[in-house]
Amino acid sequence: MRMLSDTVLRYLKNEAPAALAFWTVEGSSAAPDLLAACDTLYSLKLSGRMDLVAPDAGPRFALLLSGHSLAGRIGQGEGPDAGVHKTAYALGALHLLAAHGQPVQHAALREQGWQKHALLDEDHRPRWPWYFSHHAWRVGHWIGGIPSIVLSLWRLAPELAVRNRLPEPADVLHSSDSLIDNKTGLFRAYKVGALQSVFRTLYRFRHDPDMGDVGGIAHLHWGNYAAGRLPYKAAPALFDRTWSLLQRRPFMEQVPYCLDFDVVQLARTAIPDDDDRHDALRARLRDYAQDVTGFYTNQLGAGYTLHKLPGGLATLHECALAENLPEVPGLGIRPVDVARETYWI
Repeated sequence: MRMLSDTVLRYLKNEAPAALAFWTVEGSSAAPDLLAACDTLYSLKLSGRMDLVAPDAGPRFALLLSGHSLAGRIGQGEGPDAGVHKTAYALGALHLLAAHGQPVQHAALREQGWQKHALLDEDHRPRWPWYFSHHAWRVGHWIGGIPSIVLSLWRLAPELAVRNRLPEPADVLHSSDSLIDNKTGLFRAYKVGALQSVFRTLYRFRHDPDMGDVGGIAHLHWGNYAAGRLPYKAAPALFDRTWSLLQRRPFMEQVPYCLDFDVVQLARTAIPDDDDRHDALRARLRDYAQDVTGFYTNQLGAGYTLHKLPGGLATLHECALAENLPEVPGLGIRPVDVARETYWI
């Protein structure tokens, strides 16, 4: 049952040695990239190897964060801007550390002076760069990432959230509903339909815009799901789109990664209770798990980038959760409901 986790660990040793040493070697002087550090901790969690995390890894991660400026100036650091995505991801890593007995959030977070106006507008809706308004997948990193940050801050340091007058998660998530189309259940961050059509035509040269639409809204619905805000807005239409994407095999694109997690997690949580496709969905996700396991068993290597690994592994966990399995196929560990445990991936 340890075969797949051993394969993951071997991959990390070969492709991310500094990040792996950072987490697993006591007193390590390794200084990995922040994204690589988060990817590696998530991968250890999702492969069942948190037992390898060194007892001083948490404080060293807080020190690593101090070299970055987290979104909304919530962190202690003054270094390069981490942006919303990396900030949400780093806070997710803090959740994993706290659950593992190394709560270091108070060493990582600034006590006061959070700039919530940099994250939220006057109506408590997430802010995003206007030039991504037509790019549903990219804009989802802000429209989903900022509620994730708010959720994390209220869990990790509620007294600091109160001190900095941070809006409560339910308020932010409710305000974000206005960015979802009533009929499709997808983002409508753009204002001009003709420009959106042009963008989709151009985007199709690199990726499928339908997958980008679903992947984008999934970022926000991780927070809605974690907060118990179900069913999603226009859930039947949203599940129809997701179910259509799941007819592709074996994965959404050439290899399993975060987009697969987006689609599978959204399918599991968006399907209406009275939908007659529950059995078909479980059967499809059973096949999905077999394909992901087969890929990681036989093809995980240098051609596969580190940032893809947590999303692919999380897809396995989602498949197990969909079937109410006590263990994740190929890993032999209890499924991790990563959206509820970290709010971001």
